[in-house]
Amino acid sequence: MRLIACALACAALACSRAPTEPTADAPPTIAPAAEPRAVEEAPRKIEHFAGRGVLQIADRPNGPTIALELARQEPERQQGLMFRQKMADDHGMLFFMPYDNDWVFYMRNTYIPLDMVFIDRDWRVAGMVENVPPLTEDHRSVGKESRYVLELTAHNATKLGIRAGTKLLFEPRPDAVSPVP
Repeated sequence: MRLIACALACAALACSRAPTEPTADAPPTIAPAAEPRAVEEAPRKIEHFAGRGVLQIADRPNGPTIALELARQEPERQQGLMFRQKMADDHGMLFFMPYDNDWVFYMRNTYIPLDMVFIDRDWRVAGMVENVPPLTEDHRSVGKESRYVLELTAHNATKLGIRAGTKLLFEPRPDAVSPVP
């Protein structure tokens, strides 16, 4: 009986806490709060998110497309590309952030070197962090507000011609090929 009362009190306390907006002093990170896990503790099968799409450079309508896995909800954003061993060069993950902010990412439990492309609400590249080494907790941002963040395998942003100011076109496509080989 005492355990149930304690659980109810804890639940009531949790429900009474109002969510807080990030302050200018401490931009939120989307990386998980959990401690890093060893490779052998990684999930055996990483669930593929239902959201898929394609991305293309606006002024190159016949140019290459990037098959995307979408991270739209907080659990998807927290998982990101953690524990993935590989990703094809023409694939990526697109994070839909809840509001405009100078977002900060890090590479805890991420085994693939990545390019991080920060995109504003108008689908224009605000900035990039290229060739981010795996398995670090160094914070990465571009110092500008963005609404979306695209992660590609390292060096592919440059190969695709993506740079600050590039206009991108996004198309949701549930039938798009899974970015995970």
